[in-house]
Amino acid sequence: MDKRYQVFVSSTFTDLKEERKAIIEGLLNAKYIPAGMEMFAASNDEQFKYIKKIIDTCDYYILIVGARYGSINPSAGKSFTEQEYDYAVEKGIPVLAFLHDDPYNLPVEKRDDENRELLEKFRNKVSDGRLCKMWHTSSELTSSVIISLVEEVADNPQMGWTRGNIEDSVDLLSQINELHKEKEKIEKEYRELKGKYDELTKQREDIACGSEKYIIQGKKFISKSGEFKLTRYTEKRQITLTWDEIFSSIAPYLTAPIDFNGFESKLAKAINSVYNADVSYINDDCAQTIKIQLFALGLIKCYQKKLINGGLVEAIEITEKGSRYLVELKTVKR
Repeated sequence: MDKRYQVFVSSTFTDLKEERKAIIEGLLNAKYIPAGMEMFAASNDEQFKYIKKIIDTCDYYILIVGARYGSINPSAGKSFTEQEYDYAVEKGIPVLAFLHDDPYNLPVEKRDDENRELLEKFRNKVSDGRLCKMWHTSSELTSSVIISLVEEVADNPQMGWTRGNIEDSVDLLSQINELHKEKEKIEKEYRELKGKYDELTKQREDIACGSEKYIIQGKKFISKSGEFKLTRYTEKRQITLTWDEIFSSIAPYLTAPIDFNGFESKLAKAINSVYNADVSYINDDCAQTIKIQLFALGLIKCYQKKLINGGLVEAIEITEKGSRYLVELKTVKR
């Protein structure tokens, strides 16, 4: 009966990328079924759960140790590579370990001097009570792995996969890999969208908004005809509106960017039309305060817009959050 064995290849990744590639190619050529971090790059506890499921399906576990200890899982206080090793030992899976014979003389980009003590403890842990093979070059390592695995299979055969289910196993691993990648992609998109949503919806508690009121100061142009001349002067005006009323008045004019002068005049026009404010213009400091307040609430955005002549002007425009809030304010409820 044709039987193949599934082999989990464990190591740190970036420093041993070429070595892993050579080993996996060697395993495939020798008719083994390789599995490892290429499918599930462990970076958190949830992903490590998937790693454990793959280790559960493997017949043998190969550990390659270079000069790096690896990324540490904060919740476990040890590297993911050491976690994989501990789990394989716990499950009673035959372990074949290969340690570099001179790790601290490897190029600096392949070393992790910061975690040297942890690496040394891990090397001692692996070699304690277990015969480990030493390696120096990639080609030497690949040959040693294949030869050692052949000997281990002969001396300690495991369940393996028969011809009828080998292809199913490989196909299943491939499907799991694709599903995991898709899951990672969806989770990443979700995190990005949630970040944007949180940014759009967050609101400081100390900023006035909603039904809280603000006094808008302005002036009214007055013209009077005398016997011989036309007299023009201004009178002070003020109107008290809530921030929702102020925003819902100006927001419809901000679907396209306008400059500050436009913002100021449109606001005066809007509150005259809706609330009979009877103002010719709003005081500049009031208009600036309103602009800054709506900006702080995330309802409008302010940015520099380039003019045709090359100059710059401040542009004011409603935000996505502002558009949603305007719909909420303006929608006729049943």
